[in-house]
Amino acid sequence: MLRHLVFVCLIIFSAIAIPIRVRGEVLTESGLVDVPTGRVLQHGIFEAGTYLSFPQKTTNRSTANLGDAVAVRLNFGLFDRLEVGLTHLWDEDDPDSTLARTANLKFLLLKEGESGAVPGVAIGIEALGNTFFFSDSEVESDEMPSAFLAVSKTFNLPRVHLFSLHIGIGTQHFAFEESPIGIFAGLSKEFYPAFARGDIKTSLEFDGAGVNAGMRYTTSSGLQVALGAETLNKPDELRYLAVVSWTNEKLLEQIKETRRLVTQATKLVIEAKRAISEEKTTDKATEPPPSQ
Repeated sequence: MLRHLVFVCLIIFSAIAIPIRVRGEVLTESGLVDVPTGRVLQHGIFEAGTYLSFPQKTTNRSTANLGDAVAVRLNFGLFDRLEVGLTHLWDEDDPDSTLARTANLKFLLLKEGESGAVPGVAIGIEALGNTFFFSDSEVESDEMPSAFLAVSKTFNLPRVHLFSLHIGIGTQHFAFEESPIGIFAGLSKEFYPAFARGDIKTSLEFDGAGVNAGMRYTTSSGLQVALGAETLNKPDELRYLAVVSWTNEKLLEQIKETRRLVTQATKLVIEAKRAISEEKTTDKATEPPPSQ
């Protein structure tokens, strides 16, 4: 556990030292690569870490620096309905100056049922920008907030078993070229191999600009390592993503399981004492009276 936390800290500090920038959230716990889903983090769950992006090397100078990125972020859930994300970005030319601080908000309208046809539905807005944190003269940003509505549903099919479908509509970076709005969609599936000592989530999506793919590995301690690639259909704009973060979800699950086991053990002890007491009472009742 300690070495995992040390590893995360080293990654974050090294990321801060790299002077490059990013446009928004990627590979979040409740999202896919670059699109949101109809789910939010549960109350008290948070995810903290850093993410980097590396553009595909190209001879085209106009796209040579496309997508260079580094950021430190924090996402947390409140009341099982609201998820808040905070991101801090650095300028690629001046690591001592802040490029942007943005906030993302997502509100769960409808929680997905464990069975049946009820999907998860969420609305939100991404890249609530610098006016929340700076005066207009301090930081300039050409990115406008992106509003969205996302719907998610898990299906159980033969051979494929459980997988999730995500669709939605949004503005700005979800939009199609000149259109003010656009449609995004994605597929995700989780695996729980015994050798991995954790779970693996894979995803494939279309975000309005291109096709993205990603994979996230979450260890039993909560350490998360994710890799992804954006705009796979556009070689000149292709960029690779790397995320290292930590979530307390696994820790809370372990605490909950420990409490359940303690409660169960306490009940067994109480039942055993009761049985012994009843057995002694029965023995006394059936004991023959002493002879005169």
